Amino acid sequence: MQSMTEEIKENLRATVARFTVPTIGEECPKNLCFCTCFPLMLFLKINDINCSLTGGDFNGTRHFWITINEYENVIIDPTIQQFKPLVDSIYIGPLTKEYTQDNAPFKETFLWAFKFWVEPILDRPRSHQEKPRWVEERTNFFNVKFAMILNQEISQKKSETVIFHHNRLCKLYFRTILKFLIVKIQKDQDYIRNLQVVLPQAFEKLLNQAKTTNC
Repeated sequence: MQSMTEEIKENLRATVARFTVPTIGEECPKNLCFCTCFPLMLFLKINDINCSLTGGDFNGTRHFWITINEYENVIIDPTIQQFKPLVDSIYIGPLTKEYTQDNAPFKETFLWAFKFWVEPILDRPRSHQEKPRWVEERTNFFNVKFAMILNQEISQKKSETVIFHHNRLCKLYFRTILKFLIVKIQKDQDYIRNLQVVLPQAFEKLLNQAKTTNC
């Protein structure tokens, strides 16, 4: 594996920021590690960045980050500020002693996290301790914002890249989010109007997809 130069690192940071700045912005990313890293991984992949979602612990707290596969010991942690509020919002660097990576295969780690992630989105019975309603609603609001940016990025790519939209994990991601949006369209127009204010054009693209998709 090769080493990452400062120029490549800053270009990578700029790409990640195109995803995190319009979504997380200046807000604390507490409890957002999986719901950020899952779509961010897809966002990076369609920008030809070879990466993978990684699960483990940060100083004993369950956590997720992204590993850059073509460079030696380089990770991206877009929610590092939930643990270190005063550091840069995007950590790109080596896997420090604060991180403990899972030994389990990716599929096992992913399915475990996906199960917990999807339950409040689709309002399924919780298989773990249910969080306060406002926490789940906050997370779901971020989920839709992440989906807006990912969907917008895909729509701006060349046709051969858009094929990635049919990637198994990408389909799974959007199918989940669109099911949530379809329910909101039918039952909560105030929620829809609030989302339209956040990122109007990006939300309109996602909303149209929800209206025309048979989930």
